[in-house]
Amino acid sequence: MLTIYAPFNNKNSKAWEVFNGVEKSWPDQITKLDNAVETEPVSNGMFWGFVNNNLEMVKKLEARNHNYWFTDTPYFGRFDNNNLKPDNHYWRVCNNAIHVPYLKNCKSDRFEKFGIKIKAPAFAGKYVLVCPSSDGVNDYLDQPNWTNEIIEQIKRYTDRPIRLRHKPRGRGTSGPSEAKVPLSEDLKDAWCVVTSCSISAVEAMCEGVPVFCHAKGFATDVANTELADIENPYYGGPEPWLYSLAYQQFTPEELGNGRAVEILMDKGLL
Repeated sequence: MLTIYAPFNNKNSKAWEVFNGVEKSWPDQITKLDNAVETEPVSNGMFWGFVNNNLEMVKKLEARNHNYWFTDTPYFGRFDNNNLKPDNHYWRVCNNAIHVPYLKNCKSDRFEKFGIKIKAPAFAGKYVLVCPSSDGVNDYLDQPNWTNEIIEQIKRYTDRPIRLRHKPRGRGTSGPSEAKVPLSEDLKDAWCVVTSCSISAVEAMCEGVPVFCHAKGFATDVANTELADIENPYYGGPEPWLYSLAYQQFTPEELGNGRAVEILMDKGLL
């Protein structure tokens, strides 16, 4: 039995795009419950983002070592006004974590669809770019004051200027409602990116900018985790990791026609 915890209080939520597809193709029997009402989750629940009571329920399932699925924004091909069709934007699908694991030996085909050119690191930037995750993610990591704490830690190891870039939020709940400049602009002269668990790590690696992330972050296989190394950052070839990310995100069309389930089964995730 798959139990979907859905936002019945928001019929316009993009969560329904994910859940409607899952209902058509998932191999288990499905039931749906209201995530604004439920607080005691059952094993094998599915969530979309940390809306309503999702954060509380995800943490309970992890504490009980129970299976769950978490869906949210993708690593590439995010929904926006240019990507409205069900075959041209994506959602990530994670099992027992809020981000996907590193699956080795994934093909490059799903990543290559995005036409992203990976730049070699220059190690020539001037400032440290701090990219906090959402408040919900920092609460999930039990570090609600992550931003202030990490800035103080950075100052112990470098005199470089620090630039803070809050995560843009549609409703302005934990950052500006819109980014003042694209992330690509902030990355142009960045020595490194420091984040807890933000997807900004993906764009940084593609731009050749070293990343420092939380020990529980999804980029630990290609990023740094010790700020003491900030003046001598590691930058590994990210291509296999990027291929892995692309194999764990799916279009609404793929969620509905069974392709997502096929890939998840092939990778041993379902």
